[in-house]
Amino acid sequence: MSNKKIGIILFFVILLGGFLRFYKLGQQPFVTDEFLDINATYGYFKTGHWLAWDFNLDQVSDNLYTPRDERAWPYRIQVAQLFHWFSLTEATARSMSVIWGIISIISLYLTATYFTKNKTIGLISAFLFTVSIAGITFDRMIRMYAMFFPVFLLFSWFLFRFFEEEYSGRIAIIKLIWNKFGINLIWFLPATFFGLLSFHLHPLTLNMGVVFGAYLVVQSCLAFYQKRTILNKYTVILFLTLLGFIIVYINNPQVYSFYSKKDLIAFDHARWRYLQAIVSDYTSIILAYGLIVFGFYNLKKNSKIKKESIWLACCFLGILFSAVFLWNEVFGLRFIFFAMSFGIILLSSGIYFLTDKIGKYFPAYQKKVFIGVLTLTLLIVPNYAYFFSKESPYRKDETKTDYRSAFQYFLENKSEGDALLTRNFRSFYYKNAQAKIINKEWNKKISLDELKKIIIENPSGWIVTGDPRGDIEKDALKYLEENSVDKKKIGGVQIYCWN
Repeated sequence: MSNKKIGIILFFVILLGGFLRFYKLGQQPFVTDEFLDINATYGYFKTGHWLAWDFNLDQVSDNLYTPRDERAWPYRIQVAQLFHWFSLTEATARSMSVIWGIISIISLYLTATYFTKNKTIGLISAFLFTVSIAGITFDRMIRMYAMFFPVFLLFSWFLFRFFEEEYSGRIAIIKLIWNKFGINLIWFLPATFFGLLSFHLHPLTLNMGVVFGAYLVVQSCLAFYQKRTILNKYTVILFLTLLGFIIVYINNPQVYSFYSKKDLIAFDHARWRYLQAIVSDYTSIILAYGLIVFGFYNLKKNSKIKKESIWLACCFLGILFSAVFLWNEVFGLRFIFFAMSFGIILLSSGIYFLTDKIGKYFPAYQKKVFIGVLTLTLLIVPNYAYFFSKESPYRKDETKTDYRSAFQYFLENKSEGDALLTRNFRSFYYKNAQAKIINKEWNKKISLDELKKIIIENPSGWIVTGDPRGDIEKDALKYLEENSVDKKKIGGVQIYCWN
């Protein structure tokens, strides 16, 4: 295809991606950690400092998870700037994630085209992320994962170019370093910038160490097999890295104390669910992995991009291995989301080579067959059923946890002086209520004695909880059920009232 046609297709892919991310952006209420982000970003907007904002009292709060307010500040500071020009709504707060989602589409096209040397694969990659369930989910939330996805991808891209791309310029010192050491200093600053930015967004960036180590091992083995020598940059850097780890451990062993010998590779409690999670955008896990393997196999056959194909495989498999056997975090799709980009590129390669091979069986109609099979594949592989399911972000689902509707009921029915027992970091949905808040502590159930004491000290009040059995002990919950003058469940949130 000509560059003009590619540009037109990419434009419409980006347009589709923007629509899927902006459409009904404010329909769904905030969930989980989105409350923490809105508190922190609005606090920064109001004060210029990373202080959590209490919307109930319309002032800075000193007990709304303050230690977490500076997390991922490169992302949060962008969200805070939106409030200078737009009203304080869910859609406004989430808009920065949408912008980063669009950047992700462009980044995937550029990186996929570079690693595969094929613009069609770049377009397929961009399209698959455009309709990605995980991509749409995180690009419609106030969470730094929307920014972390393209930043880590760009970090990987520039690191590879720094380490492997041949320097063809005329700057003598850079050419000398390339000839002597095989590294391209042109890409040192971009790799460093995106590496530091990625780490500021999330410590999962450290998985690049596993990726890079795996790449060094593979290339060292290939170099020895092909040239029967261990004197190359891969083995030298691998040896120096291992030596560095040993020296650091001897002088400061507590550096590695966060991993016990038992948990270094945790086969006994491996998180196998990540194997499915990383390909959860597709209709079939078998089909997805089949296309990934087929894509890598055909990329590797191209002598011009052997290193690129190995790097992609190491990025995908290295992070997946870490997720299953090394990570100590609880399971969560958000943790593996940033690694999906490499799977998308490999899977897109598989789709391209499959359709290309089928097209060649019909030489008289090769182009038409290619387009037809490609279209059919792109209709079969992604999980489009998601857009019509109750999990779709465009549909109102009454079973989803909806604190917006629950607190709206509280605001409409409360009386002056009523207390409110809830987790107070959700104050966005009872803005300026000036209610007396009894903050529900994290992971601590309310006992019957505590409940009775609260009721005695507050003759009238409310409890708003998304998990009554998890927040209130059994006997206290029974007492509450029997003595509430009003109890209602709205959007998966339980409301009790006493007076």
